Amino acid sequence: MSSLIRRFIFSLLVILCAGPDGWAQTEYPSHSNSLSVNPEAIVMSVINEAYNCEFDNALEGTNQLIEILPEDPEGYFYRAGTFKRMLEEGCLASDDSTKREIRLLIDKACRLSEQKLDEYPNSAEAHFYYAASLVYRAWYEAADRNWIAVMSDGIKVRKTLEKAIEIDPNFFDAYTGIGAFNCYAARIPWFLKPLALVLGVSGDEEKGIAQLKKAAELGKYAKTEATLFLGSVVYVDKEEYSSAATLMLKLHENFPKNLYFVQYLCRDYYELHDYNQAINVADDALEVGDPTGSCQRERLSFIQFYRGKSYERIGERDKAIADYRVIVRLDGNRYAGKDAEAALEKWGVE
Repeated sequence: MSSLIRRFIFSLLVILCAGPDGWAQTEYPSHSNSLSVNPEAIVMSVINEAYNCEFDNALEGTNQLIEILPEDPEGYFYRAGTFKRMLEEGCLASDDSTKREIRLLIDKACRLSEQKLDEYPNSAEAHFYYAASLVYRAWYEAADRNWIAVMSDGIKVRKTLEKAIEIDPNFFDAYTGIGAFNCYAARIPWFLKPLALVLGVSGDEEKGIAQLKKAAELGKYAKTEATLFLGSVVYVDKEEYSSAATLMLKLHENFPKNLYFVQYLCRDYYELHDYNQAINVADDALEVGDPTGSCQRERLSFIQFYRGKSYERIGERDKAIADYRVIVRLDGNRYAGKDAEAALEKWGVE
């Protein structure tokens, strides 16, 4: 049961405030007209580079932000966000040194964003930054299994985003985090409900979906994450795979190097019984991806697994076996490797 609690709370807070592309309102009154470069343009570049897994370029952009805005939170939490994505994709070693660096970045982002909120209490942007920094702190606390601190920060995030919307109802990017919270909180498992009741956590799924759709359509910075949440969580839970595939295809076209979107797109086509299309999408990704490397290896394993399952469905068993063998060899008994190994055992193949 502890693993279920950990998975639920971690998922809730990882996506609560839209990931790195939900935090990009950069023009505070203090520097909007005083710089020779455009901070917002740098932020947008960092967002696009990070989503397209061009991490070196994204990190270079965060260095620029820190250099030109050393007393603002933008550069620090975007850098922390890029490192977080790199960790999730297996593109960065998860050692103590890395964790310390990320924690320092998070702490500085929290401190500076809180200062900005004090300085601009009626700014939707300042509230948004503060909420974003709290999400990162909660993400870090989740790694240490400090669940009370995680839930406490989660509630602060929701209230802060709601305040941002109260200040500016057209601040559509804030709807991503609120919408995700409403969807998750509406489906809290029974064993978490007493804790949720004490902490005041509640949600409205239909309202959350409407908020996410609004953010996906009208948001500027958080629309990608809103689209992802709708496509990978909401429509999948409802088994509306056609709608999910439409959104994932859009994300794949916008960020062709992000294999996370390809993985879900292959899954959606498989669930729609469009096996040839799943194979075609997987072929393109596996042709350029390096399954022997560490970066995005988990994604490549799942993409190859869905290709194998699709081969199996159209009766090309030899090709399915070949894919499953590669996955077991590269992925071992983790992630897709477990399912591939089970498929081989079912056929009595080593």
